[in-house]
Amino acid sequence: MLIYTINRILQLIPIVFILSFIVFMMVEALPGDIIDTMGDIDGGIDPETRAALEKELGLDQPWFVRYGWWLGDIIQGEFGRSLVTRRPVALELIERIPATLYLAAVGIGLSLIIAIPFGTLAAVRRNSITDYSAQVTSLVGISIPEFWFAILSILVFSLYFGILPSSGYVGPGEDFGLSIWYLILPAIAIGFRQAAYTTRLTRSSMLDEISKDYVVTHRSLGLPERKVIYKYTLRNALIPTVTIAGLQFANLLGGTVVLETIFAWPGIGLTIYQAIQLRDYPVIQAGILFLGFKVVIINLLVDLLYRVLNPRVGIGSS
Repeated sequence: MLIYTINRILQLIPIVFILSFIVFMMVEALPGDIIDTMGDIDGGIDPETRAALEKELGLDQPWFVRYGWWLGDIIQGEFGRSLVTRRPVALELIERIPATLYLAAVGIGLSLIIAIPFGTLAAVRRNSITDYSAQVTSLVGISIPEFWFAILSILVFSLYFGILPSSGYVGPGEDFGLSIWYLILPAIAIGFRQAAYTTRLTRSSMLDEISKDYVVTHRSLGLPERKVIYKYTLRNALIPTVTIAGLQFANLLGGTVVLETIFAWPGIGLTIYQAIQLRDYPVIQAGILFLGFKVVIINLLVDLLYRVLNPRVGIGSS
């Protein structure tokens, strides 16, 4: 397991370098440059000042030289300063990451708590009321857009009944009880749709596993049905579920821009969206790099979790 983990980490190094190059070139291809943005903010820049700024910022150098400088700064943890707030970009993102991480973790956790038992029961009790209920509920969850469900939740629970806040954020470290109160609606809006996908996947995966020979063998040996289902079958059936949950979590860590806007949730997605509107290029670069890097890391964690669920996975790579 240790050798497998080290090999997987080493494989990520070239991926991270390629990712950084793509991010740099994407921002490089955007119209205008940082000085144009500074001019818009400060009310215009004369030619002499522009020439001085180009030399100071290194814009008079070829792109590959600037990429090397930028990559070196990234390795040292230096992402530059925001052109809008004049604060370090790393600080801007670090302040927003906990809010997105908090929402994403609770949303995915909620979806798994709902989906795994519901999908398992639907497969075990195939063609029963439980199965039909799971399929109908999943179909409804997949069909309803997240933003519409979020607005509907605010309308019902905040405006009509007045029992939950419609927007805002309180960190769990500030007041845990109050933070949960503000978290309920955004987490439900995220978790309901994610649970719909995961329930259908768990049901399909369980049905596939139940039909396999090893399940028939365990049953013929007289093992209790509960043990066959929950100790052997479910463990193998969870592998594709773990994959989807990992991808969903990675996607949510990128920030659900619409939901964060609806609930005034100060997450990373909203930060990047605002930076794009304001052409705050250093924040855009660092934000997109963060989005790509977290996908790489979560894929690594999913691969390692595969080995925990089924040690035979990737045995040839170890």
